[in-house]
Amino acid sequence: MDTRIDPAKVARFLGAWRSQTLPDYRALAHGLTSLIDGSLLPAAHVLPSQRRLASALGVARGTVVRAYGILHESGRLEPRRGSGNYVARPRAVGSDIDGRLLSFADRSPAVDLSSGALPGDELVAEAIGAVGPMLSGDRLASPGYSPSGLPELRSLIAERHTNAGLATSPEQILVTAGAQQAVWLIANALAGPGTLTLLEDPTYRGALEAFAGAGGRVRGVPFDNGHLDLEALRDGVRGAAVLYVQSPIHNPTGLHYPSRHRRAIGEIAGRCPAIVVDDHSQADLPWFRSSPAPGMEAFADPDRLLTIATLSKLFWGGLRIGWIRGPSPLIRQLGTLKSAADLGAAVPDQLAATLLLPHSRTQLRKRRAVLLARYTEAAATVREIFPSWTWDQPAGGTGMWVDTRGDATILEQRAARAGIRLAPGRLFSRTGRWNRHLRLPVWPKRETMAEALRTVRSGLEPSASAHRPR
Repeated sequence: MDTRIDPAKVARFLGAWRSQTLPDYRALAHGLTSLIDGSLLPAAHVLPSQRRLASALGVARGTVVRAYGILHESGRLEPRRGSGNYVARPRAVGSDIDGRLLSFADRSPAVDLSSGALPGDELVAEAIGAVGPMLSGDRLASPGYSPSGLPELRSLIAERHTNAGLATSPEQILVTAGAQQAVWLIANALAGPGTLTLLEDPTYRGALEAFAGAGGRVRGVPFDNGHLDLEALRDGVRGAAVLYVQSPIHNPTGLHYPSRHRRAIGEIAGRCPAIVVDDHSQADLPWFRSSPAPGMEAFADPDRLLTIATLSKLFWGGLRIGWIRGPSPLIRQLGTLKSAADLGAAVPDQLAATLLLPHSRTQLRKRRAVLLARYTEAAATVREIFPSWTWDQPAGGTGMWVDTRGDATILEQRAARAGIRLAPGRLFSRTGRWNRHLRLPVWPKRETMAEALRTVRSGLEPSASAHRPR
């Protein structure tokens, strides 16, 4: 069996692999990594020689040599003298400790500043307490399975979307076990091997993992100062199956897409077959408005728009209720996949959600007041301890996207030795271009944040304790 991979095939799979922000050898290494991790370049097969791939791609041989070198170092290629570069066997599941779920692992640090998850609200306890009587009679006499969600919950969610200006029927709603399951379902239904997904760079860590795990290619579109790079989007979206954005409140930056920018994205995506996935997970946490932040619903083709939402931010992450809103055929497709994964979210949780949803506006105002106050404290603390660090004023959400003016991975490592967990920018990117950044949560109490940051500062060498702005 000939296991040599044709260079023309590699070039076709790579597509438009060049980057506006990375040198060609790194962009090529990134593209090849995506193909290997997605099994499009299968294990135990031999990559083209450096010269043949360089010819197929129209680049200098040295570009391929350096790209292969990066793949050797990461363990994705096994060079064998005389026979070529073999694609390595996949790494064991769980061997990558950089994933977002590490924030929720059992081995908790002394201080966790890596997660933006909020503590729960007492309304949740009240709702759970009121669910008991709702389970009597016919409810308990039924099997209790509702793969798409309880009809009454789907109706309430549909009404919520309709009231926000996007006419929705219950059949257009799929209830999920939080927003993370919603992202996973979309990734595995629409973005498998042979497909291309575009995401913001940086973006939500859980989305990066879900789409990469589905086996397709994943490419970042630069997102700076609240704007997606429209030229890069035009170049990439033509061949994409999915465009994933967070237009209401972006994670990790906390910025909001202005309406003119959302309109431009809708127009660009409207000329291509890609499904637009608009993640509203942070939409209920705007800091400067009394209603949820708007997204792509007024600008994207409703027949190719999927909206993700959750109750985790308003009420509690432990209440595993999220949903997808979209065209009925897509919702049925996603529902079929969900049925293979589970038989529906827990009925008590769904009933509690029906009691909590009517309190959404009141809870939004409550969360807004707390987050604004905590942000003010967090910003003052960061400026006091690390005066050279900078960030853009968030429009909402639970965190600050901080430019440390230095290597955030070094900060992460020093913090870890002191029992403090940080989230460096590389975790939110496929390209590594955000290595100077940290995502800091704003919700911890001021004394907790101050003590942790002073500990991090004390671990720095005197010459590095105050990075100079460029």
